[in-house]
Amino acid sequence: MEDLTPPVAPTPPAMPAAETLILPPDILNRIDFASCFPSIQPVELELGAGDGSFLLRYSALHPERNFLGVERLLGRLRKIDRKGRRLGLTNLRALRLEAAYVLEWMIPPASLSALHVYFPDPWPKRRHWKRRLINERFTGLVARALRPGGRFYVRTDDASYFEQMTEVGNGQALFQPVAEPAELLAVITDFEADFNRDGIATRHAAWERKPNAPVQHPSPEARIAP
Repeated sequence: MEDLTPPVAPTPPAMPAAETLILPPDILNRIDFASCFPSIQPVELELGAGDGSFLLRYSALHPERNFLGVERLLGRLRKIDRKGRRLGLTNLRALRLEAAYVLEWMIPPASLSALHVYFPDPWPKRRHWKRRLINERFTGLVARALRPGGRFYVRTDDASYFEQMTEVGNGQALFQPVAEPAELLAVITDFEADFNRDGIATRHAAWERKPNAPVQHPSPEARIAP
């Protein structure tokens, strides 16, 4: 007798976890985000991701966004990779390079929906302030990397550095200050939690790239000329 039972569709195999979340550093070309992530979604960048305690938590809360963490220390990067794969975070990638180089030479113009810089080295001695990451030139690079309406978020525990951050942030013609979402402020780094317990306050600020401001395009566009 002919078997009239309809065939059962096979269960599609589960998507295998990526072998590594760490991107190979191609320092001569700008990053193609479409080839880095399985889904085309808004991209947020964290410069100086440390051990990933912020990035891992925040990317897990927002699967509808893609996240790239930049960190120069390999041990920290491997920790992000290991924990991210364990959590199944397909929207997270990491890159081992200097933060300033990545922002200037590897991020396409108007490609980021948000950029996070949390607790960069404060270089507390006055003669070392010129080495601080966030300065007037840096905010110009941030403005170029953000899409219109994109956000730039900063945090520090150093009062003098925060004064410098707010001065250059408020002085950037393409920025307007905005309040940070409570949900974002609730996601803190392990380092931040430690000194908050010691009574040291977090200083934080945010700016939005003005929606109607023109996009600045570097030259040359596709190839990097250090």
